[in-house]
Amino acid sequence: MSTERQNGLPFAVSRSSRVTLVEQVATGLRRCIMSGFYKPGDVLPTTRDLAEMLGVSRIVTRAAVRELAEADLINPRPSVGCVVLGSGERRWKGHVLLVLRNNVGGYYANVFAAVLRSCLVKDGWLCTSICVMEPSGGHPSDLAELRASVANPVNLAIVLFDNPAAEKFLSGSGIPFVVLGDKKTCRLRGCKGYLHYDRAAQGERFAAACLAEGVKSIVHVGTRDFDDVRTALRKVGIGCKSWLLDEPPPYSSSDAYAELARDAFASFLKSGKSLPDAFYFSDDYLCAGALAAISDAGIRAPQDVRIATWANKGNIPVYARALSRIELDPWKDAEATHAFCREILSGKTPGEPPVFAPVWIEGETFTVKCKNQTKGTK
Repeated sequence: MSTERQNGLPFAVSRSSRVTLVEQVATGLRRCIMSGFYKPGDVLPTTRDLAEMLGVSRIVTRAAVRELAEADLINPRPSVGCVVLGSGERRWKGHVLLVLRNNVGGYYANVFAAVLRSCLVKDGWLCTSICVMEPSGGHPSDLAELRASVANPVNLAIVLFDNPAAEKFLSGSGIPFVVLGDKKTCRLRGCKGYLHYDRAAQGERFAAACLAEGVKSIVHVGTRDFDDVRTALRKVGIGCKSWLLDEPPPYSSSDAYAELARDAFASFLKSGKSLPDAFYFSDDYLCAGALAAISDAGIRAPQDVRIATWANKGNIPVYARALSRIELDPWKDAEATHAFCREILSGKTPGEPPVFAPVWIEGETFTVKCKNQTKGTK
């Protein structure tokens, strides 16, 4: 049975796709307009009807319709609906390609990409997103979407985040590109700038906070071996052990990370082992899960154990007290990326690429002198 018969539209969405639901719906509607399925003057189905047709939430369809309005493909009119505009009513300056990774699906990446895309569109650039899968199971990176995209003119590609296969392909294609990631440079031909994430930028301030609190031992919890704070802690003589939890299966939701940490901490607390002076989490979802287990066990932060975490602005784990954290801001970083790329797109020589550095925010979970032992762990 065709998708048109299934939902009244010539496209459907897939929850197993690497592309977000919002982008799938926006792309489908865009193609409906470009192909003539919806003609100039037609009124699109309401966001409620679209949600029912496609089996998604209205949050998804509203965001997709907003993208079409920003691109001047439709005109939302009160009491009428979203009217399809005629072709040629918007003249783009050119085309910018956002290259995502298959494992980019977290809060920071989604907010960053959405804000950057919105800035580019408002600046007059057609902006599309594609995905380049990383190698897995002995299979090479999947460059199919990238090859198809560069068959049309592209003024600039923006690679999010550290994608060697995509970078190498773009270097050979002659298309200028910029890269964001954890390395410090990209020396490939065609790279116009490397925007570096300095995860360890606030390590010294965190170490100073530990010294002020008399912390002697910290356990650094993560699923990957990030050195956010370890080097800075060791420089001041504070012991830091790593606790690496098993990575959830590929394409897992963010909730899977929280559940992973919750279960691991529940087992740890039941073991009766002594708590360290502090826990530091390299991921905010891991911290959220651990806090759930800690609260359930009657353990308090900071009275019984100090807690600090890496976090993204706008997505701070909820706890009874304000969390002490090293915080990255996706809105600010996306705007800085847009400003840097705008210089390239205007033909100017850009200045130094921005470095994305988090800030240390001293909340209430790390600042009270407390005993290392707790009820049930003596």
